[in-house]
Amino acid sequence: MKISFRLLLVLSAFALAPVFTTAQNVEEGKKLFEANCTSCHQVHSEVVGPALKDVDKRRDEAWIIKWVKNSQAVIKSEDPYAVALANKFNNSVMTSFGSLKDAEIKSILAYIKTAPVPAGPTAGGGGGTDSTDVNNGPSGGGNMNNSTMLMILLGLAFVLGLTSILLGRVAASLKGTLYTAQPELAPEEGPGFWDGTFWPWVSRWNKTVATISFMLCFVFLYCYWGFGYANTEIGVQKGYAPAQPINYSHKIHAGQYKIQCQYCHSTVEKSKQASIPSPSTCMNCHVAVQAKDKYAGKISPEIMKIYNAVGYNPETKKYDGPQKPIKWVRIHNLPDFAYFNHSQHVKVGKIACQKCHGDIQNMSVVYQKNTLQMGWCIECHRESKVDMANNKYYEKIHAKYKALGKKEVSVAENGGLDCSKCHY
Repeated sequence: MKISFRLLLVLSAFALAPVFTTAQNVEEGKKLFEANCTSCHQVHSEVVGPALKDVDKRRDEAWIIKWVKNSQAVIKSEDPYAVALANKFNNSVMTSFGSLKDAEIKSILAYIKTAPVPAGPTAGGGGGTDSTDVNNGPSGGGNMNNSTMLMILLGLAFVLGLTSILLGRVAASLKGTLYTAQPELAPEEGPGFWDGTFWPWVSRWNKTVATISFMLCFVFLYCYWGFGYANTEIGVQKGYAPAQPINYSHKIHAGQYKIQCQYCHSTVEKSKQASIPSPSTCMNCHVAVQAKDKYAGKISPEIMKIYNAVGYNPETKKYDGPQKPIKWVRIHNLPDFAYFNHSQHVKVGKIACQKCHGDIQNMSVVYQKNTLQMGWCIECHRESKVDMANNKYYEKIHAKYKALGKKEVSVAENGGLDCSKCHY
């Protein structure tokens, strides 16, 4: 029996369709998982909630969909598994994802089935703020900051200079002893550079002209140094990494557990300010995550600082104590005459946090990565292209530039260098 080539292609397409569909579902599920689930769950380790590996074997698909859309309703129905799960995790309230479609939840399950085991250390019940993973500088690898390094280098320079002077004195003394014993070896003395060259040349100058010339040279060098200092040091906090009242590690939270920046800095897409998260946001996770495995069964001292701030008693599990504010130290400061809007850059401009703040997900201690000076901002505006094709905010402007035959437009060309954009 003969089979046409076209029929063979059709049969192949039907045979491979499940493969392509599964791959697509897994990719979509990964994006949905990272956007909605990573704040409280990991696939292979417990964080705030249980590890999700083999969740499809523990519960059927219909149950999981109900749970994701409204976990509290499932608990109130007195489902034995749901009640046991809530008790195990200290009655932590799971966010209801009623907006997720059934197909999207199935895509998340498809991703969970294929998620690889992470190469680094797994959660193991930690995941909290940990003072053992904190360094005191932007290098991320030690406890030595820039000031300490400078003092050590200056100390070494002083010791080397003193050693050089002492060795010179010893050499001169030995030469004097040698020349006294054997005068014929002593070199003939003649005028040196200062006596034979420099001062005779200077003495021929007019005293007034010489004085003014030296003063001008001094003033020029001082102004050159002063301009550089004022332009690169005053008000520039590049590398600034102050000690915080709680040793919060972005490397653990944003790096290891991949918690989205917007989960804690919730106003970054809505407001000028990125906002510092309130302790209640921390308690969403740390009412359950206490990092006891790292402290011989005791609650992490850094997590205890959060409990003290909100007045939470971990033994009674009640908020019955006095509340105290956490006095965080601001790191990134702009002068009052400079206006910067986070929502304009993050929501409209689609700029990643790392563009300005550096690899924040790898910082145990946050430090200022860039100068944030006007020149740095202008250079960014000149290099960055406006994403108009995928941004409804720029639809009319995109149509205008498209009519002019321009395929891409920089922020600078779109008015990003106007003084009134940042100064008004």
